[in-house]
Amino acid sequence: GIWWFDGLPHTLVTVANLRTIPEIGLFGAEREIGDHIYAVFDRMPENTVMVMTITIRAQDEVRNHLAQIQRAAVGDSPEAKLAGQDAEDAQMQMAKGNKLFPVQTAFYVRGASLDDLYQRVNTLNALLLSNQIQPIRETDDLLSLDSYIRNLPMNYQHEHDRRVSRRSRLMFSKHAANMIPLYGRSVGTGHPGVVMFNRGAEPLTFDPLNKQDRKKNAHMLLIGPTGSGKSATLVYLILQMIALYRPRVFIIEVGGSFELLGKYLAHHGVSVNQVTLTPKTDISLPPFSEALKLLDEIEAKQRDELGKDAVRILEEDLDHGDETNEREDDSKRDLLGEMEISARIMITGGDQREDDRLTRPDRLLIRQAILLAAQTVKKAGRDQVLTEDVVHALRHLPELTETRKERAGDMADAMALFCDGLGGHFFNRPGQRWPNRDVTIVDMGILAREGYEDQLTVAYIGLMNHIHDLVERHQNDERPTLVITDEGHIITTNPLLSPYVIKIVKMWRKLGAWFWIATQSLEDFPDASKKMLGMLEWWICLVMEKDDLEHIARFKKLSEEQHALLLAARKSPGLYTEGVVFSDDLAALFRNVPPALALALGMTEKDEKATRHQLMREHNCTELEAVMKMAEAIASQRRSQT
Repeated sequence: GIWWFDGLPHTLVTVANLRTIPEIGLFGAEREIGDHIYAVFDRMPENTVMVMTITIRAQDEVRNHLAQIQRAAVGDSPEAKLAGQDAEDAQMQMAKGNKLFPVQTAFYVRGASLDDLYQRVNTLNALLLSNQIQPIRETDDLLSLDSYIRNLPMNYQHEHDRRVSRRSRLMFSKHAANMIPLYGRSVGTGHPGVVMFNRGAEPLTFDPLNKQDRKKNAHMLLIGPTGSGKSATLVYLILQMIALYRPRVFIIEVGGSFELLGKYLAHHGVSVNQVTLTPKTDISLPPFSEALKLLDEIEAKQRDELGKDAVRILEEDLDHGDETNEREDDSKRDLLGEMEISARIMITGGDQREDDRLTRPDRLLIRQAILLAAQTVKKAGRDQVLTEDVVHALRHLPELTETRKERAGDMADAMALFCDGLGGHFFNRPGQRWPNRDVTIVDMGILAREGYEDQLTVAYIGLMNHIHDLVERHQNDERPTLVITDEGHIITTNPLLSPYVIKIVKMWRKLGAWFWIATQSLEDFPDASKKMLGMLEWWICLVMEKDDLEHIARFKKLSEEQHALLLAARKSPGLYTEGVVFSDDLAALFRNVPPALALALGMTEKDEKATRHQLMREHNCTELEAVMKMAEAIASQRRSQT
């Protein structure tokens, strides 16, 4: 029987019975067959709709029915003995709580033509039979037209089925549960800030910046091993966020991966400031530039606490600032603590062992020197404290014993390395506010090279101070701020940096700023980063190896389900990369197929660069135009594969 709607043929295939006990998640759960991973429903013809009707029937009626069968099963024939035994077994199952209900299962099928419909019905029947489900053949189904109507929503009548059509079959509740398409695929939260796909090609959406999608914050970690498409994914995320929210974006990177993105955004009217840190770049990032604000804080505390000595106040601040936890007030900035971290990095060269040897009296000396430098600069009528001012203060701290004076001198000598040469160029000149742009891209340049780790860390702190200043100034407007650090395994692995990031980022939630960090691996992250990474609610993990999971487990407790989800991610080079997104309310496997433009903008490999420059020569065009041609080629290739 065939129904015609809008010129298209439709029919219904009804299930007669089950040949065996169905597996859990028979239709919806994914199975790994060889190199393929799919659910049974994936293999069904397009536009197939499954309908499953369970009638909740009084169990005493069912027991009476089974007892009647058992009484009627008399005689010595094998069939009678089997019928009686089956009825007895069914009653035993019911006694154990496995109820029996009438269940009718059917599949709506639509075709583009009659031939197409018949082909799809044959495909469906073959698939059902291979999964131990017996359908009623079309030639044997005398009620196909009637069943089509009666299985539509709100049309089913159990009495009609019981007395006339007799299409339902008694099924144990456990077996029905195995067949219910409960095991599906996540479609995300429904807020399309980020649009990925699941394995069924349905859009999977989530939005860290949407208040309904987050519980704590929109801070995010993106982990993508080499070859997983991390750069293209990050470009895609940035493009989507800019399109939706028009945020202020700060990108701190290594290697110029976002240079093309900056050119593309500028071409489309987004104001962009791109900077690479080199000895010739006129940029200064003085880490103590805001030290004059400390004087106001100290004076306010002295007024509140009846003229308490400044040194005593510094000691109390040192006690209170040692531990940072989630219950602590995140609206007040620990400015002195941040500057102390910068000074410690300069003094120790970022060496954790050297920092471990710093005693509490040493830290108090550093804080006293910063405060003394601020007082000296204020008296001189200048508006910024430079590194050399702190060095001078360390050498001239009053009322020190010879031992402490020698220790202060050693620390001053270590800090003096940042007063001239490349260090002096970046950290010992007055800083200026950067231009107010929609997108600022900073390539750490020479500081990302081996041997400059301490200067890289101090520069990162200086950048974060500048960003925080801008975030505070614009906290009352509607635009959010995204602070994105790429290559985090290079930039943010100094153990002393994590406490600083925690201190400054904790305040950003109320200021509408969000900290995103992308890295190839967590292997190089020190254990001190655990609290920093634990502060990030959103984790996006692109296809992982087992070794990568071990590194993740150092910082995030994974359940068995999460562990299995991460291992389930696959990739098909040139087609897609899978990954997993975790938040407090979401855990989902996604398939990432970035737009061709995002792929072209994120191409950073040597062969990709060579292809781009070859196009520039062949077509006498700009690099951005070559990117567009590569994007067109990718899109064309995708169309040819479908």
